[in-house]
Amino acid sequence: MHHQVIDCPVRLTSSNRSELRLLYADLRDHYLRRDAQEGTRTTIHFIWHGDDLDPAHYWATFADQRHTFDPAQPIMNSLRTDAGRWDDDQHRQLLRHGFNNVITA
Repeated sequence: MHHQVIDCPVRLTSSNRSELRLLYADLRDHYLRRDAQEGTRTTIHFIWHGDDLDPAHYWATFADQRHTFDPAQPIMNSLRTDAGRWDDDQHRQLLRHGFNNVITA
């Protein structure tokens, strides 16, 4: 089985949670169909932008991902940020336990 990674750059805002849920459902349906047809396994790699948000917004969208995607569907979350802005405990917890990778600008 061929494995591939699809990068999906996204911007999280305080008001786009419903749009992201629709995006997750569309991606889930598309890659389930395509992977079954082509015999591939696709990892969806979300690259997040929008580092001025309360960490609760990220935890909420991660919960939406867990609710939408099958546990067997590989999902990665990376943050593209100026990490110096993430120096309080809430943000450090999010960086340690929420994201697979942090890409500093």
